[in-house]
Amino acid sequence: MPSLDRIRQQLASHRPAIVEREPGRSQEAAVALVLCPAVRGVPELLFIERAQRTGDPWSGHMAFPGGRRDPGDADLAATAARETLEEVGLELGPALCQLDDFAGRRGPSAPHLIVSPHVYLLDARVPLVTNHEVKSTVWVPIDWILQQESACEHVFERDREQHRSPACRYETYTIWGLTYRILSDFFLLLGRELPSQQAGRLRE
Repeated sequence: MPSLDRIRQQLASHRPAIVEREPGRSQEAAVALVLCPAVRGVPELLFIERAQRTGDPWSGHMAFPGGRRDPGDADLAATAARETLEEVGLELGPALCQLDDFAGRRGPSAPHLIVSPHVYLLDARVPLVTNHEVKSTVWVPIDWILQQESACEHVFERDREQHRSPACRYETYTIWGLTYRILSDFFLLLGRELPSQQAGRLRE
């Protein structure tokens, strides 16, 4: 299981793949993957459960702290740090690294959104104070994420059609969608793949 020191070594030299911005059309956002050491020595990763909000396409989803870039943000690492402070009251130091950009649209009329994940390491877990955008927070041990028991599917409806998405479950929380894709990219950089529910069925 990767330790924080091992994660630091493997990610410190990473050079992220940057998505080309569309002038006047692209919107930028950033999220923070915050890791801290647990009592057992296994690093834990911070997730938030977004509050239910009308008009928010990610309402109620599990996510990493983060949000849209403000004009006053010096860069996207500053966006991730500012949003984390606003959402959970956690003041971050410099980012260890930036992961690859993720881009997409929620529909033909939606803006081109580019999300830049940044990784941060803490010396210890600290108390969190959430704002109105966050329903709850949870620290998830990364060894649990890599266990077969964590793999599941999330079923959802979009455009009146039912879809299935690979997901990860921890206690009552289900991580799927963009957050799951970022999580998968993070572990691939550490040389690990997220377990799939299909793989678990084949072994039964």
